[in-house]
Amino acid sequence: MEERSYDLCTERFEVWNPLSAIFTGSRRVLFVHSESNVGDSFALLLAMRGFEAIQMGDAKSALQFVGNWRPQALFVDTLIGDPHDHSLARALRVALARDQREGELQLMIALAADAVRDPRDALFDAGYDGFCRTPCPVWWMFDLLKCFYAG
Repeated sequence: MEERSYDLCTERFEVWNPLSAIFTGSRRVLFVHSESNVGDSFALLLAMRGFEAIQMGDAKSALQFVGNWRPQALFVDTLIGDPHDHSLARALRVALARDQREGELQLMIALAADAVRDPRDALFDAGYDGFCRTPCPVWWMFDLLKCFYAG
């Protein structure tokens, strides 16, 4: 398999905070996606690669869930929540900051629509660590996670 770099800066995907940390135990990944079949498919594919991955379909459930489960990586569909305000991303950051342990990191990637609806600067300002324009290739997510968990 050809080695790919997740941190390429293209119109389709970009990571501006390439986090990497050492994790012991489970590698937890949360997909918050408006289409459950898409999020479930991503979660299943990552589970087959050894990740503990779960899909949530709405903002309220995701916000309740993250505080207890403490995912290290989150892929968030920007179509969930109020359009153009990215309040879900900000609320997820607040929920994850509660009771945060020393050295605990979270990588949050926007699964974003086109650049008109979700401009790069708006995603950056909302607190995402990067974005992938939908449809997002699974190989890119896997490469990103492989680098993130490699630390």
